[in-house]
Amino acid sequence: MANLDDFQQAILDAHNKLRSERGVPALAWATDIATTASNWAQNISEKGFLQNSDNQVLGENILMTTEDLDGDHVVLKWLQEENNYDYDNQKWQKGTSRFTQMIWKASTEFGVAKVPLRNKDGFVIVANYRPRGNGNRPGEYQKNVPSRSDDTV
Repeated sequence: MANLDDFQQAILDAHNKLRSERGVPALAWATDIATTASNWAQNISEKGFLQNSDNQVLGENILMTTEDLDGDHVVLKWLQEENNYDYDNQKWQKGTSRFTQMIWKASTEFGVAKVPLRNKDGFVIVANYRPRGNGNRPGEYQKNVPSRSDDTV
């Protein structure tokens, strides 16, 4: 297994704790995905503004922050989106895609990078997931976004 830095290990562990609470298999670290995340984080750092990549293969969560957050706190920030998710109407919902990507059952691999912003204080964090989550075909959300109370795997 690759040598993960403290941030990478903490955010991977936080993802997998969240996923286990929902009966979803753990994410495995993928160095190639982390490299993709690092390249995009560097791009954002140099431009100085948040922008999603045009990658159609990997799922993507991005956070730009003035705080030096650890992995647990990044996951908690994205997890706040669960408050906006309607489990009775499982489909894509505005303002919830970072949360749903974290627990997307079909996503099995993960990589992340945290890069200092180039021209101002702060950091950009890019997390990528394979295969990409948040598919909008009929039934995708029911299969891939279990609530805490679901005990199916």
